[in-house]
Amino acid sequence: MTYGLKRPLTRRDLGGLAFAALLAAAAPAQADTAAETYVKKIAADVMALANTGEKGKALRGRFAALMNRYINLKGIADYALGPYNKKLPAGDRAEFYKLVSNYAAALFVYYVEDFRGTELDIISTTKQGKFTIIHSAITGKGGREQVRWRLVPTGGSFLISDVNLKGIWLRISMKDRFGKVLKKSGGDFGPLFAELREAETW
Repeated sequence: MTYGLKRPLTRRDLGGLAFAALLAAAAPAQADTAAETYVKKIAADVMALANTGEKGKALRGRFAALMNRYINLKGIADYALGPYNKKLPAGDRAEFYKLVSNYAAALFVYYVEDFRGTELDIISTTKQGKFTIIHSAITGKGGREQVRWRLVPTGGSFLISDVNLKGIWLRISMKDRFGKVLKKSGGDFGPLFAELREAETW
């Protein structure tokens, strides 16, 4: 029995996720210049990569390297497993992190047209506990695509703990999907690993 997806996650798959809940508690705050500068640097790197015109495996690999530099993918991957995190065999964890990295990069490549822009505008900066939420928009030939970034302070700088594109938060969408696959397989990680590997065919 296969549990693979024929396409990346869509709004139909993820429409019921708690996007509104994540921002409901966020109170307005003064602009965090350091956080905004950090996001602008990342966005510039993402847009530069998207604008190369590359496609497929080569672009996925470059996006994966970029994401591993700026995003706390291990934290996102652990969160996505939910109660199954402690059940993942220690010997499989390194491969799981690698597959999640490729999976996330494949999502970005699938939506690469939305990142082909020339300018990032900061719309608002809010605080949510220790997190900083930056609401931005990338301006390109096709118009404006809104992107939200959830930053956590670390080592005098920041890491992205989550990113929102198309109204979907990455780590929540992963937790929703991974949980469904693992529940269906009775906690067997084989089908989940198989599905993650299918991202290379998107």
